[in-house]
Amino acid sequence: MRKFWLVSLFVVTPFLTLAAPAEVASTKESFALPSELAATAKPKATLRSSGALIQSVENNVWFDTIDISFDSDLNNNGFYHGLYVRFDADTNYTSVPVYAHFALKRTGAPEVIIHTSSVFTLYGTSADDWFAIESELLHSLPPAYYDLVIRIYDADYNDLLAEISGFDEPALSELPLEDYSYDRPQVVIIEEDSGSLGWLSVLALFAVAVARRKFKVV
Repeated sequence: MRKFWLVSLFVVTPFLTLAAPAEVASTKESFALPSELAATAKPKATLRSSGALIQSVENNVWFDTIDISFDSDLNNNGFYHGLYVRFDADTNYTSVPVYAHFALKRTGAPEVIIHTSSVFTLYGTSADDWFAIESELLHSLPPAYYDLVIRIYDADYNDLLAEISGFDEPALSELPLEDYSYDRPQVVIIEEDSGSLGWLSVLALFAVAVARRKFKVV
């Protein structure tokens, strides 16, 4: 009997460890520059200047522009479950393969990674190698004002090359977001009395009240 239980645990345990957590967000990616077009990519009109974005970590890679927009506020409370982020990053190298982490952070709560990108390539200071995500937030994000954190890693060595967040740039802070489970439209129930049916209902209730009153008197 003891051997039977040991075998049973050996068989069942792998199925428990293989269970994966549900996705925090459903995300689509957009790439601007296919690899075959790298040789003809047009450079930016101006290189990085004193007005460029401020970031926490810089190692031969930096953020040049970031665009953020929201959509999908089903309950009209000012918080959205749809998030679009597009950025263009530059590098001192001719080209470097990278991937990115996108995370959301609110005060007093741990950071939540909403997406880890596939590998894409940065080509010098090209304006055409931007990368974008469109995310539908699904769970683990209650209504709040979030800071967006973006980190770029070297795809070959997993080294952190660049990081930017709401702490560095105000445009990435105080984003009004919530996941879909909180962003459900409010259901309003309207009761209407129409025609003779409404009057009949009132008369019926009046008759019941009179009957009860007579019963108590007797």
